[in-house]
Amino acid sequence: MPGRLAVRSQLPHVETGGILDDCGPASVACAVSWVTGSEVSAADGIAAKKRATGAPDRQGVSDNGSTLAQLAKTAKDLGARSRYPADWQDAVQAAKNGAALVINVQAPFGYPVQALSKWHRNWAKYWSKKDPLTVAAGYGHMVAVACDPVIGWQLADPTFSGTGTERSAAVVTLQDVRNIAAGKGDAPHKRVLIVERKAK
Repeated sequence: MPGRLAVRSQLPHVETGGILDDCGPASVACAVSWVTGSEVSAADGIAAKKRATGAPDRQGVSDNGSTLAQLAKTAKDLGARSRYPADWQDAVQAAKNGAALVINVQAPFGYPVQALSKWHRNWAKYWSKKDPLTVAAGYGHMVAVACDPVIGWQLADPTFSGTGTERSAAVVTLQDVRNIAAGKGDAPHKRVLIVERKAK
């Protein structure tokens, strides 16, 4: 749906011990909401991943890291279809045509400053004192991206709170999106899942 891309935050789903591992299903929930115009919450995404993959998320254990293949099954469970792009231009055109992209990134590599969440800033502040190498390495993460014909490219990082100034995705450039998708060091389209509305 055109307009602002609404964040689906993983932060309300932090587990015992501070485990925060639901970025994948939260990003799929964001993507499915965009393409279907329905209200799909992060909790809906988490439940869908469990149904679709048969992999329960154990409380307080970092065990819900997602692969794009698992997220493709999650998107299907939530009523959308998905596919892998043939190349980067395929991903770009799909988004321009109304699809959303779920991207496996190495956060915060390639992020412009406006796409850094308050959670991330606090994370970086904490680890810069305790272990600067952790900050330099970043972390594996999933995000959602959409393109509106008026607003342009938008990045919904699930570490955004989903409230206040972090209610909506950050407005970014196409070059930003490419840089973020290339953060793991390989061809950017290899880290992308295209989420689309099912054909009628």
